[in-house]
Amino acid sequence: MLAMNAQTPRRTDAVKLRQTISQLLDQVYVIEDSMETFHRKGDRGELDRAADSFGEMLGHVDRLGDIISEARATCRTAPTLVAKTAV
Repeated sequence: MLAMNAQTPRRTDAVKLRQTISQLLDQVYVIEDSMETFHRKGDRGELDRAADSFGEMLGHVDRLGDIISEARATCRTAPTLVAKTAV
């Protein structure tokens, strides 16, 4: 029963990719909003918030890089799979 409910690795990877990109975009929005508020009101707290969000965004960029590296490694180990999907 558990095996039937388990997601396939490909689907899990796609979900992980979407989540990482979504989180990255969320951080970009927070940075944009914080910087806009900082420039409008001169609130130092908003500048700090933007800097914190920037750090979080870099973490999501690193995760995205890891996902891409894993995908490249998978392509190198399974060249026939790539050839079939490319056709």
